[in-house]
Amino acid sequence: MDKDTLRTNLSNEPIYLKELLQSLVETTTDAISIRDMQGNILLINHAFEQIYGWTYQDLLQDPYCLVPEHLINETKEVFHPVKFFGEKLSDYETVRMRKDGTLVQVCLTGAPIRDSAGKIVGTSVIARDITGRKAAETALLESEAKYRILVENTNDIISTYDLDLQKIFVSSSVELHLGYTPDEYLQTDTLDMVHPDDINEILNLRQSISIHKKTVQLEYRVKHKNLSWVYFESRCVPILSENAEIEGFLVVSRNITERKHSEEALRKSEEQYRFIAENTVDFISVMDKNGDTTYSSPSHVKKLGTDRIRFENIHPDDASLVCERYSYMLQSKTPVICIYRYKLEDGTWIHLESRGMPFFNMDGECPYFFNVTRDITERRQNEELLRKTEKLTIIGELAASIAHEIRNPLTSLKGFIQFLQPALSENSLYTDVMLSELDRINFIVSELLVLAKPQNLDMKPMLLHGIIENVIELLQPELSSRNIIISTNFTNPPVTINSVENQLKQAFFNIIKNSLEAISANGEIGIQTKLLSDNEVLIRLSDNGCGISQELLPRLGEPFYTTKEKGTGLGLLVSNKIIKDHQGSINITSEIKKGTIVDITLPISGCPIP
Repeated sequence: MDKDTLRTNLSNEPIYLKELLQSLVETTTDAISIRDMQGNILLINHAFEQIYGWTYQDLLQDPYCLVPEHLINETKEVFHPVKFFGEKLSDYETVRMRKDGTLVQVCLTGAPIRDSAGKIVGTSVIARDITGRKAAETALLESEAKYRILVENTNDIISTYDLDLQKIFVSSSVELHLGYTPDEYLQTDTLDMVHPDDINEILNLRQSISIHKKTVQLEYRVKHKNLSWVYFESRCVPILSENAEIEGFLVVSRNITERKHSEEALRKSEEQYRFIAENTVDFISVMDKNGDTTYSSPSHVKKLGTDRIRFENIHPDDASLVCERYSYMLQSKTPVICIYRYKLEDGTWIHLESRGMPFFNMDGECPYFFNVTRDITERRQNEELLRKTEKLTIIGELAASIAHEIRNPLTSLKGFIQFLQPALSENSLYTDVMLSELDRINFIVSELLVLAKPQNLDMKPMLLHGIIENVIELLQPELSSRNIIISTNFTNPPVTINSVENQLKQAFFNIIKNSLEAISANGEIGIQTKLLSDNEVLIRLSDNGCGISQELLPRLGEPFYTTKEKGTGLGLLVSNKIIKDHQGSINITSEIKKGTIVDITLPISGCPIP
């Protein structure tokens, strides 16, 4: 049945239509009231009583009881055109008062009621409770105001984009960071503003958001109005519809350019310091507050053979001191310095100087300790050499004065004894002893003179092998009497060196003499020369004598220190000085019951022998 047929049938059924209208009035949730021209109430429905709480009897006594007093005149004015001119009133929002005194916000629709002649005989009013809607609108407005304040005053850039990444909205803070006004920025193409190297990442993330519908974070560069690049850290949030479909994107961007520049400066600084740490000859390490090493520079492996300083390699006599000093640093958080001996992987002992320093962060806490260790072996050797040099200087000055004072009376004594020797032939044993002792005194004086202040040496090119052979020839009687063999192995062709012949002979004489005194009968002494790559020659003198203990080796060459019963301690000291004056070096190794090896290096002369 169509609408027109239904309408016709209803018009032919007046009783049925009346019942239908009454049902609608009673079942609607809107408040319906009908008044006559004098404003008296004629009809209210059930919803009217539920919304306002006023009954029909209440309205008969006071037709305007539901209208707040200050709105009565306004209400009359608003409904005047309806009552007297037949106009309709729609969507008039106002306030009414419930019977309990509370206010309710309503939306009124009014219409005139006419009789069969078309005369206006009253008014009908439909009221809808809009209190909930008004509360929601107020809350929404307050929320919008809060978020607008947030958007307009935040330092971050807040923007929205459609699915094609076209800009829809951008906060005013964009001008602070990029130099564009919001209107200018909205006119620009999104991807044209992005650094070319970052475009693919943005497109990939857009695709990821479209698939997973989850918030993502990214860093990218945007072009400033002055054409510089600004770094941003952005969070991109998908905007979802009621159907959970993505309608656009909300992006909150923070300017991190200063942070990026700081990170870059820090990275360069770290690279510089790491370069220094990884290429310095010092050993740099970092320890935590428990004393565990967290970083060691590569110099550890290059010099020590291990990736860090190991406590078990510290000399036993120094271990307790090192432990004590570093325990003090960890507890007191104060710098310490410690010097100790350290054993390398090849068994060599070196001297190390370690400086431990606490590192304090900005909160005043000390999470780390830096340790810078330096190999001071050469410095120690130089200090020892300086000490010996100073001692030699003092001895030299003393020796020169003593030798001068002794030689004059020594010459007289020796001359008179030789003069009286024929007359004392019956006591020749005594005169021989006296002359022998005088010769010994003269020998000691001669060695003392060598220790005097250095003079200008008159060096001449000479054959090294000839000097050594002359010394062997001088010692040949003693060698033969004790059945000791000297074997030689000289380089070919012969080596020429610059030397003072008598001094170099004395040095070789002293060293070979020491070997003779360390060898029992039937011993052997070896003399070998070898050319080195750096224009030097090595002279190695070895014997199979009693040897010297490792504890005593460092003291060899000290003034008046000797391991022989009748030694003076000057022979090796003199030999050392002579070799040094000839720009050479001497090194002694020895082992008990196996013998001693003396290695002497001297520079080769480039001048021909005159």
